[in-house]
Amino acid sequence: MMVGDHFYVGRSARTNEEGIRQLTEILAKYGLTCSEVPLYEVLHLKTGINYLEDNNMLVSGEFIEKPDFMKYNKVVIPEEEAYAANCIWVNDTVIVPEGYPTVLKSVQDLGYKTLVVDTSEYRKLDGGLSCLSLRF
Repeated sequence: MMVGDHFYVGRSARTNEEGIRQLTEILAKYGLTCSEVPLYEVLHLKTGINYLEDNNMLVSGEFIEKPDFMKYNKVVIPEEEAYAANCIWVNDTVIVPEGYPTVLKSVQDLGYKTLVVDTSEYRKLDGGLSCLSLRF
């Protein structure tokens, strides 16, 4: 997860110490930094936390109290809407999964434009918005 010039990388069964070491080394060549975030309840970091710009983060589950993210304005997502913590900020708009009114209102209350999209078919296979995107 990119936050300015820093990248947070979740460590789980999918991303190991060597992968994080290599990414950190590559990013350093470009003046960027990287830190590891151990994951205990989710497989992917952005399943439970996403940066929206302007120091705002959507957080749920194990990310609510993680020290790594204490300096940010954290918008805590209720457990029943945890899937929607996986939103995407792009071009001053936040893409929000359909069916999560609390998350949608929280994002709009922060002043962001929103685009609501149907992810119901992807959710059946645990696919979230960040899994479905490739951004440059």
